[in-house]
Parts: sequence; C-alpha cells; structure tokens
Amino acid sequence: MQSRVKHLDFERVDNVARPVRSRAAFTIIEVLVAVGLTSLLMAALYSAMSVYWTTAMESYDEIERTQIARALLREMARDIQSCTFSKQETTELDSSDDSSSITDTDPVDPETAMGSYTNGLLGSATDLVLYISRPDRNQAYVSAQELLDPSERSSDSMIIRYFLADSAAGGVSGMVADEALAGSHSNVDGAVGLAKMTGDLIGLSNAINQGNVDMQLQASDILAREVALIRFTYFDGVEEVEEWNSTLQGAMPLAVVIELTLRTVLPETEERKPEEIPGFMDESIHRLVVPIPVAEPYVGL
Repeated sequence: MQSRVKHLDFERVDNVARPVRSRAAFTIIEVLVAVGLTSLLMAALYSAMSVYWTTAMESYDEIERTQIARALLREMARDIQSCTFSKQETTELDSSDDSSSITDTDPVDPETAMGSYTNGLLGSATDLVLYISRPDRNQAYVSAQELLDPSERSSDSMIIRYFLADSAAGGVSGMVADEALAGSHSNVDGAVGLAKMTGDLIGLSNAINQGNVDMQLQASDILAREVALIRFTYFDGVEEVEEWNSTLQGAMPLAVVIELTLRTVLPETEERKPEEIPGFMDESIHRLVVPIPVAEPYVGL
C-alpha cells in the first residue's frame, strides 16, 4: 500500500490531500475535432489567398497594359504632330497629266510611295507613313552620299512608318515578322506586334527606290508584341475615312484616330492555355484622337 501511494501525485483541496492522475494523450474524438477545425481553417485561408492572388494579378496586368498603351500612343501622337506639310501648287498641265494616271480615290501602296513622296502623310486603315522634321539631338549630320546606315542623318527631314508586323503579310511587314520570330517558339499567332520604321528622308527613300531591303529591315523595329491589331482613321472635318493621301488631296486631315488592340503575350516556356492562367486578361482596345496642328481649319458649306 505504501509503495502504491508513493507514485501518486497529491493536491490539497480544502485541506484534504487527494491523489491526481496525469493524462497520457488526447482521445480520438479530440484529435478528429482538431483535424476538422484545422482543415476548415486551411480551406478558408486558401480560398482567401486564391481570391487575393487572382485580383492582384488582374490589377497588375491591367496597369501594365495601360502603361504600354499610353507609351505607344504618346510616341505615335508625337510623331504625327511633328508632320510637315506644304501644299504644292500645280499648273493646269500638271493636273491634266496627273488625272490620266492617278485619281483621288486610287489607293496608294505605302511601300512604293515612300520612295517618291516627301510631304504630309500617307495612310491606310493599317499603315501610316509620316514625313516629319525633327532635329538630331547629336547634331551629327552627314552628306547624302555618305549615308550607309538608317540611323545616320543628312537633314532634319525623316520618314516614319507605323505598321503591323505579320508573318502572313508580304513585303517588309512579313520580313520584319519573320526576323522577329527567327529562333523562337512564340505562341503568338498571326500578327507579331506593332513595328516602326524610322530613317533619313533621302537615305530611306533611296533604299526603297533601289530595292535595298536590308536597310529597310535595319530601320524597322518592333515596338510592342502586345499589339494584336491597329487601325487608323482620318477625320476630314465631317467624317472619319480609312485612307488619306495629303499629296493628292492637297490637305492634311484635322485629326488622326488611333485604335490599338492589346493582348497578353505569354512566355515561350508557358505550356498552359491562356484561359487556364489565373488573372489572364482578354484583349482590350485603346483609342486616341490626335489633332494635327498644320491642318487647315475646316470650313463648312
């Protein structure tokens, strides 16, 4: 009896010593309840984190896309408003000769017209050629005979062309797209992105007239692969038209309307489908109306 009492702990309640037995472990019911509560807590936490992650990714993609669109539209607006135009005075003989070969409604191919046009702008719904005057920051001008690179300048006059690089298209557009996709496994179908060609007026015109494709490719860069579509319209004071030729029409549009359709470009290593990625955004359209300072005010009838 004494040996049995020796191994028991005692507590004093109301001045009475009573033995206390220690618990070795939890019961199975307590364990199940704890596991159930922990599972509910983890599920709620996962749901909350999933919603937060999806919302954060959508917000990040939306902000990034807005910044890209704003930067592109700002650069395009700056180039459009730098456009120069001087109305050419033609004689009756010149006008009669021109009327036999070209009319105001005849479409003009930008790639061929860039070699002979030197004034205003030439645009279609998906292509825009600008003739601008902008001083070189470095003031490193060379003579027209020494022009070997599209980055070299012989004067303040420049040619700028905006177009969509598409491997399915022909001409420079297709070659720029093929060059950008060379050696890559991009998941972009169709258009590769918005491209810009920049060069000296004399140097780039000579390259086009001589068929120097290499120089045209050197002068072209893809600004943003996020651009899936581009659309230009030209406001004449009454309505928006899809083509403009300032040389033939003898005037500049009052404004150029730009519409960019932006998409999300996935990394080449991404194997998931776009709809399977949390926070994936659909295509969005960004629009800007660019007024042209050198355009004559519209006078209604």
